[in-house]
Amino acid sequence: MKGSAWVITLVLTALAVVAGWFFGLDPAHAVVLAGAGLAAGIANGVLESVDAPRPVLTPLPQPVRGLADLQALEFSLSASEPGMRAILELHSLARDAIAARASAPRTTALNTFAAGTAPSALGPRELRTLIDDLERLVRHNDQTAPTRRTLDEP
Repeated sequence: MKGSAWVITLVLTALAVVAGWFFGLDPAHAVVLAGAGLAAGIANGVLESVDAPRPVLTPLPQPVRGLADLQALEFSLSASEPGMRAILELHSLARDAIAARASAPRTTALNTFAAGTAPSALGPRELRTLIDDLERLVRHNDQTAPTRRTLDEP
């Protein structure tokens, strides 16, 4: 056992002795309580020294961002003073949308905003322009991408 496990064992045993004295236990029950503290400390030390393989969980996949995220962000940015968290979320959303739709036409303002590592504070007018550009980018119908057919189409 490690030194820290012995310290925990000593603390548990001392706590059991103090509890036996405080509650006025007879010597037989106080010895049992102290023995339980000693056994718990030793079991803790043994379990601490066991080196068992632990399963590693796979990371969760990143959710696909789309028009619903953009509309939710637009609602949160509609306040008179949008916070830096909303601007950082818009920055992340812009980078994801540009990466997903590389062939779609973009404005220079959107490219500049997404290219920066840390966006600066923006006013409501600049945010409105960026959101409109981003919405246009997300709604862009890319003709090279395959479309999904519905049941009523031939």
